Amino acid sequence: MQLSDAFWQVFARTGHIGAYLLYRTYAADGKPAEDEPPMGKNEKDSESVAAAGNS
Repeated sequence: MQLSDAFWQVFARTGHIGAYLLYRTYAADGKPAEDEPPMGKNEKDSESVAAAGNS
């Protein structure tokens, strides 16, 4: 089983968006999808944004 398959299984069972985003990353062999711009140095990842919203 590849990492992309494992992350898809986690997403399918839990609906966790982080698992879906990791699935997309590994399904594309580490390359961003064509419809997604690459994450820049100043952009925050989804976990840090979500954690900041819980304060």
